[in-house]
Amino acid sequence: MPSPFLPTRSFQAYQIFAANTNVGKTIFATGLCRAAAIVAKQKNRDVFYLKPVQTGYPVDSDERHVKTYNPSSLLRTNTLYTYPDPVSPHIATDKPPHDDQVLARVKQQMMDYVKQQKKNGSYFFLETAGGIHSPVMSGTPQVDFYRSLRLPTLLIGDSNLGGISTTLTSFESLRLRGYDVPTILLFNQPSYKNHVLIEQQTSKNGVLQVATIPPPPVPLEDPVSEEASMNRYYAQVDDYLVPVIEQLDIAHQERFDRLETMAQKSRDILWWPFTQHELVKDVTVIDSAHDDYFTTYQDDKTAKEMFDSCASWWTQGLGHANPDLTLSAAYAAGRYGHVIFPESTNEPALSLAEKVLSKDRWASRVFFSDNGSTAMEVALKMAMSATAKRYGFSTKEPVEILGIDGSYHGDTIGTMDACAPNVYNEQVQWYEPKGHWLKPPSVHISHGRAYVRLPSEIEGKTRNVFYDSIDTIYSVDQRGALRDKSLAETYAHYIRTELKFLRDQGRRIGSLLMEPILMGAGGMIFVDPLFQRTLIDVVRNEGSQLLYGVDECVSKDDSWQGLPVVFDEVFAGWYRLGRRSASEFLGVTPDITAYAKTLTGGLLPLALTVTKESIYDVFLSHNKPDCLLHGHSYTAHPMGCAVAKTSIETLDTISSGAWAPFRQEWKKNQHLSIWSMWNPETVNQLSKLDRVESVMTLGSVLAVELKDDQNKGYGSNVSKSVIENLRSGQFKNGFDKTAETGINLFARPLGNVIYLMTSQITTLDRVRQCEKALLETLAN
Repeated sequence: MPSPFLPTRSFQAYQIFAANTNVGKTIFATGLCRAAAIVAKQKNRDVFYLKPVQTGYPVDSDERHVKTYNPSSLLRTNTLYTYPDPVSPHIATDKPPHDDQVLARVKQQMMDYVKQQKKNGSYFFLETAGGIHSPVMSGTPQVDFYRSLRLPTLLIGDSNLGGISTTLTSFESLRLRGYDVPTILLFNQPSYKNHVLIEQQTSKNGVLQVATIPPPPVPLEDPVSEEASMNRYYAQVDDYLVPVIEQLDIAHQERFDRLETMAQKSRDILWWPFTQHELVKDVTVIDSAHDDYFTTYQDDKTAKEMFDSCASWWTQGLGHANPDLTLSAAYAAGRYGHVIFPESTNEPALSLAEKVLSKDRWASRVFFSDNGSTAMEVALKMAMSATAKRYGFSTKEPVEILGIDGSYHGDTIGTMDACAPNVYNEQVQWYEPKGHWLKPPSVHISHGRAYVRLPSEIEGKTRNVFYDSIDTIYSVDQRGALRDKSLAETYAHYIRTELKFLRDQGRRIGSLLMEPILMGAGGMIFVDPLFQRTLIDVVRNEGSQLLYGVDECVSKDDSWQGLPVVFDEVFAGWYRLGRRSASEFLGVTPDITAYAKTLTGGLLPLALTVTKESIYDVFLSHNKPDCLLHGHSYTAHPMGCAVAKTSIETLDTISSGAWAPFRQEWKKNQHLSIWSMWNPETVNQLSKLDRVESVMTLGSVLAVELKDDQNKGYGSNVSKSVIENLRSGQFKNGFDKTAETGINLFARPLGNVIYLMTSQITTLDRVRQCEKALLETLAN
């Protein structure tokens, strides 16, 4: 459904911010409304003004001032929250309304104006209170509070001595948060001429015009004389501001001309990843993003908020356009830009490495790269070299990995070869599988019951093993094999048989490679943690004997055993599943692990490969070619490192308290050790739907396996209609619970699996929005 409060070609909306208090913001708001009314009369349009928060009321009333000096019948005005004390809004009341409540009222008023506007549309002006960082009642700075609307901003500059600094500082704060600032307005002070330098500094950054008006006359004591004086003043100001409105009209039309052509132009020149262009029906034009939402523009020329329910390919940790991450990136960019990394260091890179190692206490070294696939390439080089040295492999002899079928480690050639043949690699001519992959048992919930689905390769037949709860399945970190001793022995027998088979074939296995707990791109497969734990235990305790017929003599406490165990935590690391590391579910640590995606909170590409000193030592010598010959130009780029450190620190803080409401919902349903952002009752409902084979959830991930008798897996089309409805259907899940404000979900399928994913800062209400849409779609 469209979001009727967002700007469109007909609803020409602006917010008025000021560089400081007492710079004439309300005078400019009044003048702009007058000028807009003059132009609107010619174009048969309306003019609307909104003051969300007014303090010092009723002695002070910006709305009253705007109405007093605007005789036009086209103008309609409103004020939402009024407080008598002339102070900052955050101390004007001891019972501040929640930000969501205030924003909902603002949106509702904007919707009402849209309904009232003439066919030719309207101008809308939202006047803020004080300066851009002045808070709303909760204490949230206005520049952040209004960010989800991202209205084009008219910045009222400071024309006084020192005003250049406050104006440019305000402008930079707005730009850092993604606001467009087409116009800066200020009084003409001939003795300072602030506007001249401000125009020089801002014209290269998207400001189309810096305009001035004469300063207002000196106030008169007699009210009648004062009103007459100001009427004459505003009549004079009309001549200055009507051209400003006309210039804004041009910019507004150009903006929507661009938005309306972006979809087709993108079809014409872009090559999208993982996309069959012949099957693309609609192109989603994303104008901006904030927290969990996209602001999109549709082919029918409407604007729409969409919940980013794929977490933008699983990257979103702290929400889109997070100001803390943005400022960290800006600081690092301002301090360093990018600097070379080999044989040098910089504070963001070093402090990030220290932070990561303070969490991964089993590790001692951090290698930087740019994405998850590359981080896994590095991990493979580390592991293979370590194994070759210990077991005396020749560098000319082929070495393979031991992995789990359905895993996915990236699209670079090396990581492709580390995966079993699948839809991602089978049509790549260079692909050459280099490994042996075990068939995994997987965790599911169906008809309210938790079970592990065993593939036929393990026991000779497919069967389900039921448990009293999901908690029992995920008790491996505490109980190990005692979770299900019989099944653990079955797993161990299967694993030993496979390892002996590899030895009999004379194959050289260089590492054990796995995505712990959840295999993402393979279809959101929740692997039984007992299987992965048993696999690691067998490889470490018996691997050298089973594979190579030798007994290890490990000389260092941190050395690996059997094979180096490599975890691919590119997707599941850093709280994606509710715990900092997915390895915590297994009760063991790896020898090498790779992180990316939520590492930087969803802002910048960065990846880490973390390992032990014993792996690092393999590459030490006096011969340079013996080193780890891997890297890229932007290794350890300071912006990414600074953002990652801020992200980790923020996630640590969130994990200690902000997720309590979600955890409490699961505790009420007798789940004490695992939790999800998705309501357990919703999970139960989904598991009982006719179209649903099974469902599973941990942390912010929800996976729904749909029934498909024809073609399971990535090639299935059974989810197509579900995805289309989630993206464009009608739902009563908006802020006012009507279809008019309903939120659609930007979801992506993995074959017959529908998955939804949130950021780590989402709220109960936002998750309920998604649940309602998904339940309605699957129930119909």
